[in-house]
Amino acid sequence: MLNQRDFSGKIYLMPGMGAKSDIFNGLRFPKDLEIHPMEWLLPEAEEDFLHYAARLVDKFRVEPDSVLVGMSLGGVMVSEIGKLMPVYMPVFISTVKSHKELSPRYRMARVMHLWNFLPYGLIARPERLKPYVILKTVKKRIRLYERYMGIHDRAYFKWAIKNFLLWKHDLPDGPYLHIHGTRDYIFPYSYLKGEIIPVEGAAHLAVMTHPFAINRILREHLFSQL
Repeated sequence: MLNQRDFSGKIYLMPGMGAKSDIFNGLRFPKDLEIHPMEWLLPEAEEDFLHYAARLVDKFRVEPDSVLVGMSLGGVMVSEIGKLMPVYMPVFISTVKSHKELSPRYRMARVMHLWNFLPYGLIARPERLKPYVILKTVKKRIRLYERYMGIHDRAYFKWAIKNFLLWKHDLPDGPYLHIHGTRDYIFPYSYLKGEIIPVEGAAHLAVMTHPFAINRILREHLFSQL
């Protein structure tokens, strides 16, 4: 079900944590729509997600009644922007709509204040692991991170992980589209709530590994009704 408000004709794309908007390059959009990629900014001191979302709105001139597409942590930002203005349709890809969809390990990480103990040097620069990696699948994943990582700032990653683990947000009460890989190990499919459209066999990076499936879902469930 789509929103009853008038659509602005604009689509904004918010990538996952620290990533460039290039991760959406495999997606195809109708030519009559305006596509606006968004990028991560460096956080201000002690900034919460809502204040950060307001800066994104200002920086990228996000207009009300637009379609907002968020992948992974970008989906959290889409939810936060929705607190600031009416969104025509939030599109969640490989993400969660609420803290209630997180698996128990995230709740444990919050209680343990895990953000104080993570190796942010490696998180910000995963290519440092390459000399020690044997498995081809892991090497391939590191190459993907090298190619698509847009931020390499340690403070950014600590800010992002801390605020995500502390994030509280109810499930959306309006229309939305949630696309999710059935083999997503970051946000397991089995913990999600509400209506989910599965991408069979896809993991967390479904937007890059399964673009044809996601494009089909977007055509059938969003673009055909705009």
